Amino acid sequence: MNSIYDIADHNLRKHEVIDATLLGLRDNFAGRRANHFGYPYNLEFDAEPISQFTEFLINNLGDPYVGSHYATEVCGLEREVADWVMRVWDCADPEEYWGAVGASGTEGNLWAMYLARETLGDPVLIYSTEAHYSLPKAAKILRIEALTCEADHTGAICLDALREIVQANRHRCVILALTCGTTMKGAHDDIAFCVSVLDQVGIDPSRRFVHVDGALNAMVLPFVDGLPRGIRPSFRHGIDSMSASGHKMIGTPMPCGVLVVRREHIRRVASTVSYLRSDDTTLMGSRNGHAVLAIWNRLMRLGIAGFRHNARTCIEGAEGFARALCSAGVPVLLNPYSLTVVFPKPSDRIVTEYQIACRGNCAHAIVMPNVKADLIDRFVGDYTADWSSNSHDGRSAPR
Repeated sequence: MNSIYDIADHNLRKHEVIDATLLGLRDNFAGRRANHFGYPYNLEFDAEPISQFTEFLINNLGDPYVGSHYATEVCGLEREVADWVMRVWDCADPEEYWGAVGASGTEGNLWAMYLARETLGDPVLIYSTEAHYSLPKAAKILRIEALTCEADHTGAICLDALREIVQANRHRCVILALTCGTTMKGAHDDIAFCVSVLDQVGIDPSRRFVHVDGALNAMVLPFVDGLPRGIRPSFRHGIDSMSASGHKMIGTPMPCGVLVVRREHIRRVASTVSYLRSDDTTLMGSRNGHAVLAIWNRLMRLGIAGFRHNARTCIEGAEGFARALCSAGVPVLLNPYSLTVVFPKPSDRIVTEYQIACRGNCAHAIVMPNVKADLIDRFVGDYTADWSSNSHDGRSAPR
C-alpha cells in the first residue's frame, strides 16, 4: 500500500486511503480483542454513553477541587470519582484526603513518589522485586535512592527480608511501596504486617510514607467477602497513598488511573497558578476529562453490587482455569483472591495468538470480566495440546 505521504496531492485518493487504514485497524482490533487473555485489561465496557462527548475538548485543568477558567471540564465528576474510591478504600473522613484522575497507574505511582520525597526530604525507597517497573523508574527520575526487597515464591514481599532492610535503614526516612496484585504473579503484600514492621523498628509516621500500588486488585479485593485483614487495600492501615488503573478492573476505553492521597501531603506542594485560576497539585497541567467521564460512567452504572459480582465471577473463573490446567498435568500458581494464573511459557504461536504476558520461562493469563468460559476452554485446549506435543521442553513449575 502506498504511504499517505506519497499521495498527498490527490485529495480524493488520500481520504480513501485514510478511511481504509482506519477500517483496517478497527477490523484488526476486533479480531485481536476476542483472543486477548494476557494483560489485566477489562474489555467489557460500553463506550456508547460517553461517545456523545467526542466532539468536545474536555480538559480538567489544575486542581480537581478548584477547577479553572476553562469551562468545558468535568471536575465535579472527578471529585465524585475520588469520593467513590475513597469510600471503597476506607478513608474515614474524605475531607482529609485528596484524589485525582490521571493518565495511568504509573502516573499515580510517580506522583506519589514525588509527594513522598517532598514530605520526607532525603528518603530511601524500599520496593519488592515483584513490584511494577514504574516504581524504580520513578525513583530514577526523582533521584531517590532505591533498595529492592526480595519477594517470596508467591510473589508477595518477603517479610523477613523487609525487616532486615528496614532495620539496616532505621536512622533514615523511608518510602515503602507495597503492591496489591503484583504484575506477574498477582500476589498481595500484607499491608498491615509491613506497616507493623516500620512501627517495630521505630520508624514513626513522621519519618515514613507508605504507598500502595493497587493497579488491578485495589478494585477487586474491597469487594471480596472473608478477605484477610492484612491484604485489604485500606487507608485504615495507616498508609499515605494508593493508586489504581481505570482501564483494568473498572473498565475504560483509554488508559487512565486514580490516585488518592492524604491531603496534608498535597498542601505541601500546592502553589497557585493565576493563569488557570487554580492550584498546581497534579503532575499534568492538562488532564483528560474523557477519562474522568469513562471512569465515572462505570462506577455509577456498576455500583458496589456490580463490582462485587465481577470480583466473585473473576476469582471463580481463575480458580476453574487453574484446575483445568492442573488436571492436564500443567504446574500452575494461583494466589488466593487473585485473577492471575501463572504457568510455564508456551510456544511463541500461543503467546502471540492470546497475547500472553511472559517473563523468563513463566507466563500468565488473567481472568478479567470480559474473559468468558469459551475463551478459557479454547486456550486450555490449545495450551495443553502444545504442552503434550512439546514434551514440556523441560518446563517446570512457575517460580
